[in-house]
Amino acid sequence: MKNGTSKRISAINAILLTVVSLLSIAAIAIPSAHASALLPADQCDAEAGSEHDLQRNMAFRPVATEDIRIGIALSACREAYNQGSGPRQTFELARVLHAAGQRGQAMAMLEKAAEGNHAVAMVNYAVMLGERGDHAAEFALYQKAAATGNILAAYNLGVAYRDGIGTSANGELAAQWFERASVAKDNLGAFNLAVMLDEGTQIPEDNRKAAQFYKLAADRGNIYAMVNLGLMLESGEGMAADAAAATVMFAKAAAKGDAFAQGKIAPQIGTTATAGIDPSEQASLVATKTSRLK
Repeated sequence: MKNGTSKRISAINAILLTVVSLLSIAAIAIPSAHASALLPADQCDAEAGSEHDLQRNMAFRPVATEDIRIGIALSACREAYNQGSGPRQTFELARVLHAAGQRGQAMAMLEKAAEGNHAVAMVNYAVMLGERGDHAAEFALYQKAAATGNILAAYNLGVAYRDGIGTSANGELAAQWFERASVAKDNLGAFNLAVMLDEGTQIPEDNRKAAQFYKLAADRGNIYAMVNLGLMLESGEGMAADAAAATVMFAKAAAKGDAFAQGKIAPQIGTTATAGIDPSEQASLVATKTSRLK
């Protein structure tokens, strides 16, 4: 879709580490042993394992950043680190330190874990290096982590190639890395690839494929993809126009709190945030950059 598009979301321009559901990892029940009976390394795994870490101890459920019990996790992970545990617990210690607001110490631990070839540590350390302006080192770490099959790294490489972060911009390579992330069920990889195919500025425009990837992302819960797919269904781009199906997409996004979608399904009510606003004016919304550890 060229200039004049009615799409609200043109791209996710930030490198995201807050993405949820990048990997579909089945939760495995925590062993019944009392936490105090666990060795420090195991307790660290139990208290601070990340769902994005394929190297984590699968005997324990992953812990979301907001659910980390900082006091317990910090004690266990510090003890595990002091006992010479491996890169995984070093990464988990970094994760807890970051959650506790100790960014400097977290970065030092991430560097150690990255040196031990821990993939998620490489990605998180790369983001922090990028925040300090060292984009060449950032890009190199994404490449190294992506070579292990890490999906966060694949997505971030897509962003780097698309936006020219630490390397020359290359739309074809960006699309390839977004597609790799998408194949691994990453909704943002699918969404960003759809946007590139839709806009046709860095790769050839292909509205049919764009609609397919918007649908993949929408099926995985991406609200922006729901909105964009609804607009394509409404106008008949890449597919036959289907007003009913478009309304279904807008309704799904509206149910998740999207004000633009709410305006699309209830235009007669002038109380929504976007009532009376031309959809093309909504194209500036992008995600917020963050280096929160996952």
